[in-house]
Amino acid sequence: MQQLEIDIRDVAYYTELAAHHNWHTAARAAMNDLANSGRPFTADDFRRLMADAPTPHHPNTIGSFFRTCKTEGLITTTENSRRSTAPSRRGALIHEWVGVPKTTIPSGEDAA
Repeated sequence: MQQLEIDIRDVAYYTELAAHHNWHTAARAAMNDLANSGRPFTADDFRRLMADAPTPHHPNTIGSFFRTCKTEGLITTTENSRRSTAPSRRGALIHEWVGVPKTTIPSGEDAA
């Protein structure tokens, strides 16, 4: 049996996908909205859009999800960073992102 190779940095996202399908669906929709806005955004903006969604089970899920979206070609970094306003991040520097034009990722049942 062939084993799927997953980058260790992506494990939190795929674990959340397996454990909490509703989070994944909401995350994909929120990311599509941010990426298609034409404006730079951060994980803080993503967290605000996800305020009503279930809380991820692993603290690295959001970062892992952003990495997956970058790999899929939905977003790219602007090379800028900002201080996070999320209490859990304690003012840490976070990347600023922007959507790659004319790209969407599947949501719902069509997603990985």
